[in-house]
Parts: sequence; structure tokens; C-alpha cells
Amino acid sequence: MLYFAYGFNMQTAHMRAHCPGCALVGRAVLRDHRLSFSRWWAAWGGGGVADIQPAPSETVEGVVWEISPVHREALDRFEEYPPSYTRKDVMVEMSDGRTLSAFAYAARPEGSYRPARSYLRQIVAGAREQGLSPAYVAFLNGISTEG
Repeated sequence: MLYFAYGFNMQTAHMRAHCPGCALVGRAVLRDHRLSFSRWWAAWGGGGVADIQPAPSETVEGVVWEISPVHREALDRFEEYPPSYTRKDVMVEMSDGRTLSAFAYAARPEGSYRPARSYLRQIVAGAREQGLSPAYVAFLNGISTEG
């Protein structure tokens, strides 16, 4: 199955630790959505945790991973599915032009928060590692943080 990651799960080392044997499919864009931080998360010193919300004409960049059902169970535990996140079927555009169907985690929103600086650094590190667009990396770097 295909999983679209747009936050901390873009990092290869993190995914390989939680989902041994997963395979990177490639960079992708989710259209008509925006990156938000709509749930409070105490880890990383407190702050908002990454989320995707519908937003016409906006985009979220990320990566697609090929995972197994066992991997999805591990990700469900990590993402606190279902109390904190839902699974959402999405259509993403791959960097090679293909359109693929994948699932992504979308938060059950509680409000609007700034992410912890250390947490956002991990998202930026994943974006750079995966070669997301310079404009998107600059956008991520411009997000206001806690701490």
C-alpha cells in the first residue's frame, strides 16, 4: 500500500526504524491542501504537530512510501490513530508525472498551534533529504515556532 508522508515521516531513518523494509517511491505533491499544525503535542518541548487540511489552490509536498499492512499498524500506533489522527485517501502527483492513490494521516483538529522549533527542524531535514523543492523548504523554514 502507498503512504503519503508530509512531516517527520519523510525521514528515511525514521521510517526504516518504524517500518523495516518499507520502500521510498518518490517525491509527491498533494494539491488543494495546506500544511497546518492543528493538534497540540507535548513531545519535542510542546507545540503543534503536522497536519493536512483542505485548502483550494494550496499544495503540500512530501514523499510516498510503499508499506505493508504490518507497517501501517506500526504507523497507526506512532500517529495515535484513531484518537488523534484519521486516515485519508489522497491523490498525489509524483515528481515523474504519475498520479497515485495513497493514504495520509490527517489530524483531528483541536486548534491552531506553532510547532516546536526542534520538531520543525526534523520536518525541514526530511524535506531536504528527500529533495523537496527549494521554495517549499523555504516555506517550511519560515514557519513561526514555539521556543
